[in-house]
This record gives sequence, structure tokens and C-alpha cells, in this order.
Amino acid sequence: MTQKQILESVLKEIKHVKEQMPNGELKQMQVDVSELKVDISSLKKTLLNPDTGVIVNTNKNTEWRVLLQSNQKEFENKLAEVETLKNWKEGVTRALWIIFGIIAAIIIRMFMMHAEG
Repeated sequence: MTQKQILESVLKEIKHVKEQMPNGELKQMQVDVSELKVDISSLKKTLLNPDTGVIVNTNKNTEWRVLLQSNQKEFENKLAEVETLKNWKEGVTRALWIIFGIIAAIIIRMFMMHAEG
């Protein structure tokens, strides 16, 4: 191959690269990649933040749910005790009203007997 043929071949390749080279597309791709890096960084911060990250909050929620489920039986027992106490209180309240009514009736009767006598 002669020098002239080599130069023509190189010129042909350069011309091909110039014709096929994207017009500003590489710069736009570079800008897009930079924006994507910022977005990914922000997303990582949101997910992995040790104080307020999504993963930390999900783990806390899971721990809380497991704790509630482990105490479910005890909660149901306490709720049953409260219902029993409510029923007992209603019964005592009724009994006291009856007793106070009887006492009031006795006092009124005593005044009536004392007034007659």
C-alpha cells in the first residue's frame, strides 16, 4: 500500500466519522448522565438515611408490628378485665341507687310518722 492510498484511506475514515458523529448528542448525553447521577444520589439519601430513611422507617414499623403482635394475647386479656370491671361497676351503681332510694324512703317515712305523732 502506498502513502497516497494510506492517506486516502485515513481521509475516508475521518469523513465517515464526521458524517456519523452526533450533533450535540454526546453533550446532551453527558448532561443527562450528570442529572441522573444527582437523582440517584438523592434517591440513595432518601432510602439509606440512617435517621429518616425509608429502610430505617420500614424496619421500625416492622419491629413495632412484631411487638404489638407478641402482646396481642395480653391486650385481649386486659380488655376482658376492663369489660368485667365495667359490668361490676354498673351492678354496684344500680345497687347503690336502690340502697339510697330505700334510705330516702325510710327517712321520709320517719318524718311522716314523727309529724303524725
